Amino acid sequence: MKHLILLAALSLFIPACATQPPVSGSISNKMGTLKLLPDGRIEIVIEPRSGK
Repeated sequence: MKHLILLAALSLFIPACATQPPVSGSISNKMGTLKLLPDGRIEIVIEPRSGK
């Protein structure tokens, strides 16, 4: 009986630990943008300064 309860408890915790949701987002400031894409890549966009 103890083994059955242990296996049932492990079957609930294993899927929760195995798959992590994709994370994405971006941070913008006056110099450019930093983007974190869902597949784990990072994109950095630097905008040129205006000379006026």
